[in-house]
Amino acid sequence: MAVQQPESKLWQMVIAYDQWKEEHAQLYERLLELCRFMRWNPGNYEYHDWSAHHQLVREKFLPFMAAWQRHLLIEQSMIYPLTRSKLGGGRIGTAGVLEEDSRIASQYYDAYVKAVEDGVSPEEALSHLLQVLIIVAEHFRIEDETLVPAAEQLMDEIEYSGS
Repeated sequence: MAVQQPESKLWQMVIAYDQWKEEHAQLYERLLELCRFMRWNPGNYEYHDWSAHHQLVREKFLPFMAAWQRHLLIEQSMIYPLTRSKLGGGRIGTAGVLEEDSRIASQYYDAYVKAVEDGVSPEEALSHLLQVLIIVAEHFRIEDETLVPAAEQLMDEIEYSGS
């Protein structure tokens, strides 16, 4: 028996969601690693080689940001529209807030890139990265508390209707 087109699209959505969720978990682990690496404490203010520390952070941070920005494209095209139907709220709903968070994080990231190009001190460059990490960490927290449960419920409904 041939699979009907609408059912096929639903299963494609479930598979895409599962891939997004796995990538989300992996990115979150990388984010936590970066946050631990960037953790500031009073001893850091006497750090002897800020340039070396900045370079180490940058080597981890740039690939993370590229992966997170690709991840956001999937969120914006699939996850946000899907969960908007469940959570509502329009521009002031969860998806709208998360879209704004990602724009703000991108602005701080762009400020970091420009600051490095302008030759700012490593401490100042690191402060830009810390701002990005704080925003992205909050972004993940909100997703995990609201979007993921709503999406999980919708995926369960899709799987149930497909059986």
